Amino acid sequence: MKMFTWLDPFRQGPWYFRWGFWSLVIFIGTCVFCCVHWDSRFFGNCMENIFVSFPNYLVHEMLGHNTFGKLGYMLPDKIGEWWIFASGNGIETLLPLSLIFACLRIDGGKWLLAPLWYWLGSTLYGAGIYAADARACKLPLTSADMITNYAPGTVKGDWYYILGPLGLLEYDIIIGRILICLGMICLVLAVYSAYYYWQHAGEN
Repeated sequence: MKMFTWLDPFRQGPWYFRWGFWSLVIFIGTCVFCCVHWDSRFFGNCMENIFVSFPNYLVHEMLGHNTFGKLGYMLPDKIGEWWIFASGNGIETLLPLSLIFACLRIDGGKWLLAPLWYWLGSTLYGAGIYAADARACKLPLTSADMITNYAPGTVKGDWYYILGPLGLLEYDIIIGRILICLGMICLVLAVYSAYYYWQHAGEN
């Protein structure tokens, strides 16, 4: 429990919510519903729109591949090559996750948690879409130079080179679905967190 106390000293995270039976049933049921219908137009628009897609794209390419990705040239060959491809999705996911951890350790940081859960959900959802496409390569891709575009099937995406060396390429669809479901859970958590914090605004 010391880990939880250090991580969340002001007890702001969802693990400290006053979960009642019905709130838990509704939360889990909504998560299951979203995971089953993840490919609907509604959820697609929720998770992939200009307000999250463009910032995610910038973080993925500029901060991920073009900044941290360069560390790969300093690492041993195979590890370095893997890191060059993994840095985009890695940094894109670590940024909102790090901000969530930071907000948990700040008194009053809970008011930023709902949008940050949503941001994290959108990154996981997008990663899942491309992870599931690792072998098929049916999605269009953009180069790290942020100018060159590739038609579907002309080049392999990041996830092909992320999963391949790990021996997980044949599980790309399963891994993609898991990431998508995690993204859906974060979306539901974002909505429920906003509601919960509003309902308990006057409490310490």
